[in-house]
Amino acid sequence: MDGRAIMGKRRLSSLTELSLALAFWLVFQGSLRCVEAESGMHALMIGINEYRHIEPLEGAVADARDLDNTLRDLGVTDRKVLLDGDADRTAVLRELASLVARTGPQDTVLIALSGRGALEPERVRGSQPQGKDCVFLLAEFDPSDQRRASEKLLQAEFNHFIKAFEAAGARVVLIADYGCGLGSSRVIDPRASEMRNRSTSYAPHGDQLKSASTRDDAFLTSKDFRHSIILSAAERELTVPEIRIPNAGFRGALSYAVGRAFEGAADLNGDGRLTDEEFISYLRQVTYQISDARQHIVVATPAGADLQEDVLIRFSRGVRVLPVGGAAADEAGNLQIEGVVLVPLQPEKFGPIVQIPASKAQAVNVPDLKEPIRVASLDGQASRVSGLKPTTPYEVVSPSSHPDLVWDPASHDVIAGNDTIARNVDRNDVPVIIDRMAALRWLKLRAAKAPQEMRVFPNDQLHRKGDQVEVSIRGIAGRSLILFNIASDGTLQFIYPLGSDPPVIGNTEHRMTLQVREPYGADEIVSISAPERQTELEQALKQLDRRRTPLKISQLVERFDQADLKVGVIGLYAAP
Repeated sequence: MDGRAIMGKRRLSSLTELSLALAFWLVFQGSLRCVEAESGMHALMIGINEYRHIEPLEGAVADARDLDNTLRDLGVTDRKVLLDGDADRTAVLRELASLVARTGPQDTVLIALSGRGALEPERVRGSQPQGKDCVFLLAEFDPSDQRRASEKLLQAEFNHFIKAFEAAGARVVLIADYGCGLGSSRVIDPRASEMRNRSTSYAPHGDQLKSASTRDDAFLTSKDFRHSIILSAAERELTVPEIRIPNAGFRGALSYAVGRAFEGAADLNGDGRLTDEEFISYLRQVTYQISDARQHIVVATPAGADLQEDVLIRFSRGVRVLPVGGAAADEAGNLQIEGVVLVPLQPEKFGPIVQIPASKAQAVNVPDLKEPIRVASLDGQASRVSGLKPTTPYEVVSPSSHPDLVWDPASHDVIAGNDTIARNVDRNDVPVIIDRMAALRWLKLRAAKAPQEMRVFPNDQLHRKGDQVEVSIRGIAGRSLILFNIASDGTLQFIYPLGSDPPVIGNTEHRMTLQVREPYGADEIVSISAPERQTELEQALKQLDRRRTPLKISQLVERFDQADLKVGVIGLYAAP
């Protein structure tokens, strides 16, 4: 039985065993619920929107609250959340020290940081790349005031506490959802509205910070730790954007992915064991997808770590207890049926058992997206985009209100985020682009439920006419594959399988070579895989080939959705 051991208190007769089997069968007809168990997990979440002296953010507090709610639903009781002004340097260091004091062997400590970061001259000479410290800024930080300039945390200080946790026999998972540099992974359209970024720059004027770390701590890297993992939202030279996620508002892409991973979506093989490899692979893919290929997370793991075997969490999927004769619970809360007790399975090393609610364990469908698409005209004249008739609800906003889509009436380009996603779009064609965005919203949220790993090679930069790019689909061996493109103008282009293409892929990785041509903008390559060939979905999608009906695409995927379906969505950005 999944997640439980059966211990007999007395010898059972054959008749009793038969009755017991029937009782178990009746119990399992109920919906899933989880056996409670001591989690062995501790969590500290910090989220800062309201910076007093630098530009505020919008999604960092939501990141911390989301992760706190997810861990609460999983039965993790030792959780601490520090938001905005409550997360001053004194409070954070106090909470970290307290957490070290109450952490024991085999425990897992989750530290999640959402806010702004920056690069400063290194404090310990020779300890940091390019001579720069990456620092996490707290709510009162002010670079012009030496006292307030101390309201920050150094990477060396996190190293110091990770070392202390490991000395207690625990492991740390550090989620750093902030940026340090101001670089971008892809050129930014200068017409785009300024995106909220989780990094800033300033001229340091000194501070009064007394570091909690030692000189040696500044030189530590992940290779010096035994069990802990450090996950950063991007390379230290790059900024980290805040992403508008449907039904969730502005968020950090990495934090959003962590929340969904802990809900169970990252248990890719469904065996109830969330390994380090599954966790990291899920975060990489989902962050990459929902950031429109602008973020590649950075993962630092200890030397010699066995990511395939090391377990981060064990999900215990239990049973709903029905009124079966002879069933009762003992004083410890274990279920007894006619002299048999169901005992929760003990945690593995660094693999605490947590609850996974039935609603989360069974859900595969994406909720209806009620939020309208927010559309603006680049010149600020609302009338240019008013009165359109897309199938999707939309609302007209100003260009400075962080719209989802911006139409440039002069060039007829459409901008989303920092990218030009469609070109040569007349006003009459804007409704199709609105419907296209709604379809992609649904597909990306569905992909977060069970992502199919995908990448574009050689890179995620802007590609030019005639360039050849490769789309890689990984982890596909033994699964059927459907591959299609939603072009920048909303046209579906069916790619695979065609003709004599084998529908089931024999290799771990499958690559398709594509050539850049019109229409330019952002193509969205979608992969769908399943253990068996999805003939009905495949035929239905082929019937939409060369048609501009993007909403029907997401509706078809939703119609034929199933628990073992994996979905991948990646953007391919092109220009003449």
